[in-house]
Amino acid sequence: MQWIAVSLALLAALCLALGTQTQSAAVTAHTQEALKPSNLGSLVRNPKWVAGLVLLGLGTALNVSALTLATVTVVQPIGVIALVITTLLHAKHKHLDINARTWGAISLCTAGGAVFVVAAVAGTDPTYLSDPQAEIILVAILIGLVLFFGVAELFLRHRRISMFYVLAAGILYGFVAVLVRLTMTHTIAHGIGQIHWLTVIMIVVASVVGGWMVQCAYSCGPPDLVIAGLTVVDPIVGVVLGLSVLGEAGPDFTPGIGMVMCLAGTVAIVGVVLLSRHHPEVIERREQAKRLRRELSSETPSADSATLKTLNSTREH
Repeated sequence: MQWIAVSLALLAALCLALGTQTQSAAVTAHTQEALKPSNLGSLVRNPKWVAGLVLLGLGTALNVSALTLATVTVVQPIGVIALVITTLLHAKHKHLDINARTWGAISLCTAGGAVFVVAAVAGTDPTYLSDPQAEIILVAILIGLVLFFGVAELFLRHRRISMFYVLAAGILYGFVAVLVRLTMTHTIAHGIGQIHWLTVIMIVVASVVGGWMVQCAYSCGPPDLVIAGLTVVDPIVGVVLGLSVLGEAGPDFTPGIGMVMCLAGTVAIVGVVLLSRHHPEVIERREQAKRLRRELSSETPSADSATLKTLNSTREH
C-alpha cells in the first residue's frame, strides 16, 4: 500500500509543478508590486491562473489519496520531485540557461528527498492510529499560527520578502497534511459521522491562508525557489509532527534510520540554500540591483522614491 501511495504522491508532484509554473506566470504578468487581496478579482478572471488552480486542485486530491494509504512521513517528502520539473519549466519559460551549480543544488534536493522517503518507508507504521488528544493539540497550534502569519503578512506585505511567504506556506501546509491524514484515517475507522468539524474548518482556513502566501511568493520570486522552499519546509514540519506528536514511528524505526533521515533532510536543505544563491534568475536580480546602485550613486542624492523602492524590493528577493 505504501508504494501505491508513493506513486500517487509522484503524480501529485507533477500536477503541483505544472500548476505552480502556470499560476506563477499569471501572477508575475499581472503585477510587479506587492500582491493585495484586491488583485484576486482580476486573477480569477485570468484563464492561465484558473488552469493553474485546477492543476493544483488535482495535485491536492492525489496527495490526499496518498495520505489515506501511507503516513505523512512517507508522502510529504516526495513533493521535492516537483522542484526539478518546475525548474525546467521556468527556465524554458524565461529562456534561462541552468548553470552547473543550479543542477548541483537540484540534485542535492532530489537525492536528499529520495533517501528520506526510503528511510521513512522502512521506519514508519502506516496502520498507526494516533491519540485523539494529539489532534486537539495540533488544531490549537494551527489556530495560533494562522493568526500570527495573518497579522505578520499585513505588516510585511510591502517589503515583499519571498522567504517569509515560503516559510509561512510550508509550515501551514505541513499542518494541513497531518490533519488531513488524521481526518481520513479517523473517517475510515469510525465513519463520517464522527468527523471533528473544527479540524476540517482549520484545514480549509490554513489551506486558504497558505495559498495566499504562495501567491504572494510568486509575485516576488521565481516559482522554483518557491517550490524548493515548500517541498523542504512542508515535509520537515509534517515529519516532525508525525513522529513526535502523532507517534508514527513503527517498531522498525531505529536510531540509525533517524540519523539517515536527519542527514538526508540536511542535504535537501543545503540544496535549497544553494539554489537560492545560484539560480540564474536570482543572479540576474543581483545584477539588476548592482546596476541600480551604480545608477543611483551617479545621480543626485535626491533620487526619486520609485527607483529607491524598486532597488529595495529587488535586494529583498
